Amino acid sequence: MNKGISKFKIIAVLSLLCLSFSCKKNAPHTNSTSNIAPTYGTSGSKIVYLSNPKQFIGADAFHVFGAGGSDMNGWHIDIAREFVGNVQETPISGATIKDSNGSYLYSLQTVVDSNRKNNRVTIICGFGWDGTNGTLFTGTQPTETAWWHNFQTVLQQWAVHFKDQPDVWLEVWNEPYNFNKTDGYTDNIWMSDMNSLVGIIRNTGNNNIIVVPCAEQGQDESVLINKGQQFLSGKVNILFDIHAYEKWLLDTNPNIGGRLGQLQQNNLPVIIGETAPINAGILMNPQSFLDSAYNRGISVCAWVWKNDGTDQDALLTTAGLPNNINNNNWGTLYQNLAVRARKP
Repeated sequence: MNKGISKFKIIAVLSLLCLSFSCKKNAPHTNSTSNIAPTYGTSGSKIVYLSNPKQFIGADAFHVFGAGGSDMNGWHIDIAREFVGNVQETPISGATIKDSNGSYLYSLQTVVDSNRKNNRVTIICGFGWDGTNGTLFTGTQPTETAWWHNFQTVLQQWAVHFKDQPDVWLEVWNEPYNFNKTDGYTDNIWMSDMNSLVGIIRNTGNNNIIVVPCAEQGQDESVLINKGQQFLSGKVNILFDIHAYEKWLLDTNPNIGGRLGQLQQNNLPVIIGETAPINAGILMNPQSFLDSAYNRGISVCAWVWKNDGTDQDALLTTAGLPNNINNNNWGTLYQNLAVRARKP
């Protein structure tokens, strides 16, 4: 999520999740990688699996607060982009901890193991440094944050730990740079920052897919058109993340198709890391966008796998049914997409 209102939505989510999972205990856990899927990669504009094009239909999830994931199986969710709101304290492996905000956090390896058990790829993405409103990553210039150097250390630790687990993809930052480019942003700044973060991962020997966000809090693909091929030069297994909210969903259907088509024509591998009907207080209909992305074989993650009928972006009601409350039937719309045959 992005723009000012979204910060408060994320913090509200954190508060609710902390309450929901604060009494959970750590489940018995074996750190096993014996059933790791074969290597994934990118080729041209495609994600590939065993050298064959692969399309994923997934969701953003909060399993760090309560590792699980079998509930996603009924929707055929095959990739989870995992929210890490407290990068500083979330354990990489081991037992559940209680962080300084009073939240119980499962280890990243526990989350990965649960997804893997359910044949699901995991994207690990830092959304906040310490779980508080003041350290959300969205809208920031990475190098200007107070936690920039410390985050690089954690990213390196993640890279080392997961380098032999090819079904774990690290996303280097969530929604960088200001929505309206009023922070001095240039595409050269994006190039420099993203090269630094990708280099940290690759220098550990981790050759898994790395997910790299676009500019303008994830919604602006023009940086990929301008710099994407230059960025990809000399690199392997890079996947660009686009967040499709008002800058996409309020566009015309021909323009949406044209923009997605241009990315593919330029051999830029992309995933839609977030999309939802509500952002910054605007109700939108993602149907046409999702149809266009699906028919082009582009992978998509929906915001957000959450049981909460009071949140218009939540895919599920408290009872676990598709959430269609004042949101253009978002739950059913996405469920219908997720159960369709993949079209890579």
